[in-house]
Amino acid sequence: MDTLTNIGIGVTQTLEILQQQHPHVPLLPRDIYNARAAINRNPQKVEAGIAEQRPAIYSKPPPTAEERIRSDLRKELARAKEDLAKFKEESKKEIDELKERIREKDKMIQRFEMFIDICNERVMVQRERLNDTSTPNNNTRSTTGN
Repeated sequence: MDTLTNIGIGVTQTLEILQQQHPHVPLLPRDIYNARAAINRNPQKVEAGIAEQRPAIYSKPPPTAEERIRSDLRKELARAKEDLAKFKEESKKEIDELKERIREKDKMIQRFEMFIDICNERVMVQRERLNDTSTPNNNTRSTTGN
């Protein structure tokens, strides 16, 4: 591929050549761009890959045990953070719902207290009426009865 770039063959022409030689390999223009960029970044790696008869442009050495463990720990940490965020969101919703229920209960209590006050006031008014009316009636009966 590097020689195709040097002689002035573009990406689309390179892609056509590759598709003619290897029709079963699905490649996109961006694959050619990426391969050319990788070759330009590290030409020794490509030469070493050719010598070993393996594609070296995108090859990555297998991870060590420590790298695998770190990767697994990163995944677990990310999952734990997601779970924590989800838990916080659910807790906040539950707390907000409970606060709203408390507000509703407070309103009911205030209305009930107002009702009790109104009832007590009516009872007091009725007592006063009874006291006011019972005194003259008792006096008039006793005077007429004598």
